[in-house]
Amino acid sequence: MNSINDAQHLIVFAASSALALLMTPFLGKLAKRWGVIDYPSRRRFHLESTPLMGGIAVCLVFAIVFLCASAFHPSAKYFAVIAAAVFLTAVGLFDDIKSLSPRLKLATQFLAAALLFVFDLKVEMSGIAFLDFVLTLIWVAGIVNCLNLLDNIDGLAGGTAAIAGCVFFVGAVLTGRMETAIAAAAFSGACMGFLFHNFHPASIFSGDAGSMFMGLVLAALGLSFMENGNWLSHLYPGVVLGLLIFDTGLVTIMRKTHGKKITDGGRDHTSHRLCYLGLSVQGSVIALFGVCALFGAAATAMLLMPSGQAELIPIVLFSISLFFWFILRNTYDYTEHNAR
Repeated sequence: MNSINDAQHLIVFAASSALALLMTPFLGKLAKRWGVIDYPSRRRFHLESTPLMGGIAVCLVFAIVFLCASAFHPSAKYFAVIAAAVFLTAVGLFDDIKSLSPRLKLATQFLAAALLFVFDLKVEMSGIAFLDFVLTLIWVAGIVNCLNLLDNIDGLAGGTAAIAGCVFFVGAVLTGRMETAIAAAAFSGACMGFLFHNFHPASIFSGDAGSMFMGLVLAALGLSFMENGNWLSHLYPGVVLGLLIFDTGLVTIMRKTHGKKITDGGRDHTSHRLCYLGLSVQGSVIALFGVCALFGAAATAMLLMPSGQAELIPIVLFSISLFFWFILRNTYDYTEHNAR
């Protein structure tokens, strides 16, 4: 894997993009035939019935291209990533068809995280095995659910995952993690090919199968940088995925303070709030793509700066996030929603 050059990385990305571009419509036809459809509702932002199962295409493409790029001999770590990703994709597909309880889905996410931990993709912050195990479970389940919550408007989850995957690719190249670079290239390419069909007006959605898959892979890519007790190496993935964490934090705090369950769903996400401020769906999504890219640029700068300067970046980003949280917090009327 260390001999793969930049041209080969580009080939991996292009192959994933092309394969996902071709495979996604086929999965859309299957979803229509099998009745795996997302219908409009008061809690949804889309107005048309739309087939799910786009996430199956992304998962299959990622696995196929990555295995081919690694000559079907991935390391044990990334074999575990593929296994955990396929497992959560299957769980998500079952949820799309039959609907699972939040607790059961959380349990499956913990199982996937435990598999990654066993194969040495884990948080290594405390040096205490049990505590690091718990932190690994929280990280993986947290990012999976952050991505699931971000999947609330056409194109946002897939595009954000693609951008974050590209940032992890750059970080992996800069730090000599060649297998992570290949995985990130295959993943971001697959998300990009899917995005062509998922951008507004979307012809297919990823479904929980896709959001669980994308969240798991992003969490695993983040874990690949947490190989020592250096706290900056643990902050880096959180900065890359800052948009996911911001949106989940905004929704969680606002729903709890207005007496709603976090799992209730609704049109109160960052993307929806930008639409209420006057942006179109496309405008809202593109603006958030820009925010995700800015988080990625800040994370990349952390890798290139001396540690004393890099420590300031998360602090600055947190302060900016608080400022925008105060701007956005009153753009959704929970009282009116509860009355309806």
